[in-house]
Amino acid sequence: MSVWDVARAVRRQLVVLLVGLLATGWAALAVTHEEPVYWARVRAVLVAQGGSRNWLVQPGESAIPLAGLLERRMNAEVDTVPTNSPDVTIIDRGITHGTVVFLPDRGGQWAHNFTEPIVVLEAAGPDEASVHVQMDELVRRLRAELTTLQRDLLVSGSPRVGFSDATLEYTVQAAAGRPKVGAVGVALVGATLSVLACVSVERLRRSARNRDDATYPGAIMITAAPGGRV
Repeated sequence: MSVWDVARAVRRQLVVLLVGLLATGWAALAVTHEEPVYWARVRAVLVAQGGSRNWLVQPGESAIPLAGLLERRMNAEVDTVPTNSPDVTIIDRGITHGTVVFLPDRGGQWAHNFTEPIVVLEAAGPDEASVHVQMDELVRRLRAELTTLQRDLLVSGSPRVGFSDATLEYTVQAAAGRPKVGAVGVALVGATLSVLACVSVERLRRSARNRDDATYPGAIMITAAPGGRV
């Protein structure tokens, strides 16, 4: 099909084109008015409190299993979905309202590789207030789970394992994307689909007409003489 055929189809199906362009304009306008999603992240680092050595945090990487236990307890009633990178945020997961708790996994396709005694907490919501509420609750739960875990393991009261206070601070961010770029993309896709719809409708119209011509190749008019019989 040539460019002239497409132009002819569009000219004959102006109603279809108009409907498609109106729908495209509405979708592009909706994209530009999309409300941002707010989110925050905390990378809680486990540290030994006090001067003497806690058997839970020996030199090396022995605090990582403790972080793993905390993550399991935090996600006891949640079905977590693994990602291919620890840098994937809650927004990248497509979660616009909710929380995520996980351990940074630097492993590849075939094996896990946990290299840091860190528990990552993330929350997302439609406004900053809801994110603050969710993050404060996550931090409170994480501290409580660590206290309960050490009590169950009969760890002496001092020193114990805690979190670096600086790592529990967070800043709520807005993820608004690029609405103007999205609107341009919607407009291009919508215009293309509108033209294709015109071509498709025109082809269907032609096919129906050709089928009618094949069924009734010609009309034969039969007349009878006055008082006669055909």
